[in-house]
Amino acid sequence: MEQQEAVQAIQDACAAIAREMMKITPAVPSLQDEKAKEKIFKTLYELTANVETIKKQVGKLDKSDDTILL
Repeated sequence: MEQQEAVQAIQDACAAIAREMMKITPAVPSLQDEKAKEKIFKTLYELTANVETIKKQVGKLDKSDDTILL
């Protein structure tokens, strides 16, 4: 797999993760356990931050790869 293919695969996976996580958020308030809801929301926030970190790092690779071609 070439770097550009890897970058695209990671970007696609991050987008899929984000779409799936968006399904969780509206369901959480229906849970009865307040501690569970709190922990789930905290974890969703952390997951979102981690996915964004991955996207940012891959974006930097993608941009640096473009400058090599110029």
